[in-house]
Amino acid sequence: MVKRRLADKWPFLKNYSEDVLDAPVADLELLESFERSVQQARTDGEKLIDLSQGMPDMHGIPEIVRDIPPAPELDSLLSIYPPAFGTDAATRAVAAKIKHDSGISYDPSREILICNGASQGLAHALEAFASPGERIVLFDPCYLFYPWLARTRGLHVRRVPGPSPETGRIDPDRLSHAMRGARIVLVNSPANPDGSMIHPDDLALIARLAEKNGSIILSDEVYSGFCWERDFRSIAACPGARDRTVVVSSVSKSHGLPGLRAGWCAGPDHLIRPMGMLMSIRVPCVNAQAQLALPRLLAAEPAFAAARREAFLKRRAEAIKSCAEARLICRVPPGGAFYLWIDIPAGFKSGYEFASSSLAKARVVMMPGEPFGPAGSRKVRMSWGGSSEAFAEAMQRIAP
Repeated sequence: MVKRRLADKWPFLKNYSEDVLDAPVADLELLESFERSVQQARTDGEKLIDLSQGMPDMHGIPEIVRDIPPAPELDSLLSIYPPAFGTDAATRAVAAKIKHDSGISYDPSREILICNGASQGLAHALEAFASPGERIVLFDPCYLFYPWLARTRGLHVRRVPGPSPETGRIDPDRLSHAMRGARIVLVNSPANPDGSMIHPDDLALIARLAEKNGSIILSDEVYSGFCWERDFRSIAACPGARDRTVVVSSVSKSHGLPGLRAGWCAGPDHLIRPMGMLMSIRVPCVNAQAQLALPRLLAAEPAFAAARREAFLKRRAEAIKSCAEARLICRVPPGGAFYLWIDIPAGFKSGYEFASSSLAKARVVMMPGEPFGPAGSRKVRMSWGGSSEAFAEAMQRIAP
């Protein structure tokens, strides 16, 4: 596929690294085509409805965040390199947020790393703790970025079925088998794409197995503020887990600010320090403006957290209703996050085919389920994080 894309420049393939040649070209081309369609629709003034991306609309909720002016010290900070691990104010703010949300204490001077969004934190964690040929455990389905990262890192992926829709639990035998000899286990609860949440007892089991196998736990907690059926619990709070867990998060979801690229990693010094050293080589620092905004953003969150929950619970109910009216099946209401994990209608062979048809005929963009793992076969993911009116109109367009 890379060769076809290069056309007459294909001889340059020999100059490409294995990371490029191992990249998921088909999935990346699909996302690129969706992005081009969205951009073209905007240019043409066409009303295309995009349900494909996890970009929550926080309009009317955290207005206090939108009104934060640039800090007066920005000009002076732009003329120097910000600290590699993050400014004191930013790391203190992150430590305070984690303590408030999950009760876990981290030393902001040694155990917090500011990064360019959660994605960069995850990438540096895999680079710091896993070498090509080693094993990583992922839950199925999972955010497509995880297997992509693992693939370009040369890791062997072991998939474990995520929480059962019927019981909400993970099969302990399959989990135990998958984690034998694993270097890393990646936890995302609430999860993208299906909104599932791992039961607290299963989080504890993962922690015990990680300790037994000497595995590092990566906990992607970007959806911690979007829990609908039970309170959020970080796996780092489980007995024996803190010393081997890196918590990763950002303001992309919680504050609806994916473009700011303000994220963080938290963990014990013996894990955060090597990540920070690698980041200093790869991406020397996070931009000063994001680091200045971060303390103010995190301090503002408690003021709108209740309103955010109320608004998104209402959106969830309306999205499920709109889907049912369009004869689309959502087997289990999502316990967290802001996605619906939908069975495709009869007559379509795959999520790819249904997503392509919806884009071409109804001008509705959604994500096919297949890139999220084997459990995504004949599924699509639709985000209801935007306005309920837009979601309802999208369902009317694609209804049979």
